[in-house]
Amino acid sequence: MNRDHEQPIDFSPLDPTTDQERFEAMVEGIVARAAHELATRRTRFNPFIQLASWRRPMLAAAAVVAVVSATILTRTQVPQPAVEPETDGIAEAVGVPVELAQWIWDGEVPTTADLFAAFDQ
Repeated sequence: MNRDHEQPIDFSPLDPTTDQERFEAMVEGIVARAAHELATRRTRFNPFIQLASWRRPMLAAAAVVAVVSATILTRTQVPQPAVEPETDGIAEAVGVPVELAQWIWDGEVPTTADLFAAFDQ
């Protein structure tokens, strides 16, 4: 409220809808000028078109990941056990790898590489 006067400020001269015909014409003009841009944006931001435009960068990134992974896998050596472990033969009879049975007997915790080598055989 305006403290100098007890009446609220009248903003009606700023209302664009006082002349309804002029307002409608203005809205139609804006919509007509924006129609081309809106149609372009609608097709450009279609999710399928957007995914199709990412095809080449994604294939390039996948190729880089594949090359790096293959390089790492070929250069990594899995440690092999030096001595054949001794077990009582029960583990072998039920299909448990010998190395795993030995770790259980000894109370050891194998590494991931050791587990991979044991189950790979």
